[in-house]
Amino acid sequence: MTTKVLLTHHHRDAIENAADRGFWMPLPLEAEQLKDVMYLTSLSYGETTLKQLVEVASFEPWREADGIERWLPFLGQRLELPQPLPLGDRRLLAGWLPRQREAVQIVELDALLAARRLSDVLPGSGACCPLPPSHALAGAESTAGHSQQAA
Repeated sequence: MTTKVLLTHHHRDAIENAADRGFWMPLPLEAEQLKDVMYLTSLSYGETTLKQLVEVASFEPWREADGIERWLPFLGQRLELPQPLPLGDRRLLAGWLPRQREAVQIVELDALLAARRLSDVLPGSGACCPLPPSHALAGAESTAGHSQQAA
C-alpha cells in the first residue's frame, strides 16, 4: 500500500474550515482513485507553498441532481508539514496544478515529503527519478572533489 495525498484547489482558509466541520466538499472522483488516499491538501491562488495536510478518515458516495457521482471526504486532524514545500517550477506545474474547486491531483506521500519542491514530484521534472544510495553519492562527491583539486 502506498499512502497518497489528494491535492485540490480552494480558498485560503478552506483546510481549516473543513477540518473544523469534519468534511471537505464532494469531489467528482472515480472509486479507483480513492485507493490509498489518506490525506488531503488544498492550494489557493497566490500561495507559493504547501504547509499542511489533513487526514482523510473515509470517503462516502454523494449524488447530486446533475447525476455525477461524487465522493465526500470525511476528515480527521490537520498536520503541519515538517517544512513548507515550495511549489517550484511553474512551467512544469502549468496545466497540472488544480485551479478549480473540483480539480484534483493525487501524489504519493513519500514523494511529497522527500521533494524539495512540489514540481519535483512530477514525471519529467528531472527530480522524480530514484536517487542513488547515499554511499554512492558520497563517493561521487569525493571523486568530484579530487577532480577539482587536480584541475
